[in-house]
Amino acid sequence: MEKVAIHIIGEVVLSENPGEVLKKWRKIFNIQQIELSKYLNISPSVISDYETGRRKNPGANFIRRYVLALIEIDKEKGGRTVRALKRVLDKSPSMKAILDIKEYDKAIDLEEFLDIIDGELLTKGEGQIYGHTIVDSLKAIRELSGEDFYNLYGWTTERALIFTNVSTGRSPLVAVRVSPLKPRVVVLQGLYKNKVDRLAIELAEIDNIPLIVTKLEIEEIIKRLKNL
Repeated sequence: MEKVAIHIIGEVVLSENPGEVLKKWRKIFNIQQIELSKYLNISPSVISDYETGRRKNPGANFIRRYVLALIEIDKEKGGRTVRALKRVLDKSPSMKAILDIKEYDKAIDLEEFLDIIDGELLTKGEGQIYGHTIVDSLKAIRELSGEDFYNLYGWTTERALIFTNVSTGRSPLVAVRVSPLKPRVVVLQGLYKNKVDRLAIELAEIDNIPLIVTKLEIEEIIKRLKNL
């Protein structure tokens, strides 16, 4: 777990807004402020002050205690998040199928994400997105193993999986359906909504995953998401 801790601590220390990055990681680990404060034996207001920037520049000791507490709390709950992060650090998926992968400095709302990619929402949905992976669906089917598919999620499942080279959207949604890990959002690039397979929509609804279509070119999507 040391590799995971070092990576997170490094990201916090090198960030221009360390409090915001601390908050991002707490949310990725799905840990509430009050739960973390009890573990650290400090007031929730202290954590809130650092995360919102009311207290500037948390020291190296606080950052270390904060990150290690996230990891320990996760381990007490079964260690799912730590295992996912370690898997990403230990092994990268076949990059031929990955057109772009990025973690955001801070979360963006689904509504803002839709605006950025000129997307149209086909199902109900809400939530925040912490990153994206753009996948060539044909190459993914041919080249990615089941273990590689997990690595599409990068640091967190709270991300958008954007599939290109899709004809109806059925195959990507079937792959997501059988995977124990679920993305926050699935995007089908290059499709009009009337071309999306009804089964793909039903599978997204079963897993409560917002399903989006966009006609925006992949190069333009990457450009627009670059600075998040």
